[in-house]
Amino acid sequence: MTLQEELQMSKLPAPGVQLMLQLMLTREAVVRVQERLFENHGLTIQQYNVLRIVRGGPVKGHPIYEIERRMIYRFANVTRLVDRLEVQGLLKRVADPKDRRVSRVVLTPKGRRLMERLDEPVQAMATRLTSCCSEDECLAMGHSLERLREHCVQQEVCQDVPAGVAS
Repeated sequence: MTLQEELQMSKLPAPGVQLMLQLMLTREAVVRVQERLFENHGLTIQQYNVLRIVRGGPVKGHPIYEIERRMIYRFANVTRLVDRLEVQGLLKRVADPKDRRVSRVVLTPKGRRLMERLDEPVQAMATRLTSCCSEDECLAMGHSLERLREHCVQQEVCQDVPAGVAS
């Protein structure tokens, strides 16, 4: 379905606006598929993201502020997500021997088993969702999106500069 059909637009906006709308619609479509997969395993997308970060981190674990920095969905309350995953027995907090004020978050054996069970379904989902593109197209699209994302971050930084101040 075209953008114009999906949003029932009488006239297409400028190409840049079209791209932004396409990105938002695509994100929502991917999220819906991810939600179904993770719900079948008792997780939200944000909880999976925390587990993914912790699993990929150092053996001694990540402090919560580091997990927060690495989140894809940065609006999530990481402390609350960790609390819920800890109640489920998937994560645990351990004291940092160098700084007792900091606790590190590590996967429990139960959390590791869950992540291992999710590896194949997550890979299958990604393969299924991108099967309309060749590997080269996936890589090229990834590079284009990275370039766009970096430019957006730069624009955000530029907006933080007070008016009249040269950058």
